[in-house]
Amino acid sequence: MVILNGKKKDYPMKKFLFNKIWIRVLQIFLGILFIYSGILKILNLFEFSLTVAKYGILPEKLINLFSTMLPFFEVVSGFFLLSGFFIQGASLIISFLLFIFIAAVVYVVSKGLSFECGCFEILGKEPKTGVLLILRNIILMVLSLNVFVSKLKKQT
Repeated sequence: MVILNGKKKDYPMKKFLFNKIWIRVLQIFLGILFIYSGILKILNLFEFSLTVAKYGILPEKLINLFSTMLPFFEVVSGFFLLSGFFIQGASLIISFLLFIFIAAVVYVVSKGLSFECGCFEILGKEPKTGVLLILRNIILMVLSLNVFVSKLKKQT
């Protein structure tokens, strides 16, 4: 709410974006999504490592370390979003991971490559790298940042 010229001005979209129920829905959605994504990667670490290598970003020595640690960050962050503990930290980690995913896909697309992203399966199919994947990850990052900012706002 803002006061201009002595009159109160309310912003309904702001009210919605910081609504406790909306934030909780986002926490549950993102928590389940990242737990699911992380578990799929943990169950298929070898295949996930091969996919990470396809991106051509990391040095060969770091591929196994990255592809082993990433799924655990996803599962733990997802768990914290679901549980309601460390929500601000978990949403910030998820936002950062999504930023890295966006940058990686932009890099691959700029090189003219297209392959299964290594994210997670939807209805038995894994998305391919491309503009739609970039858009999806941007939307997910905005949702995660919505959770982060709502918890930041709550502290002030």
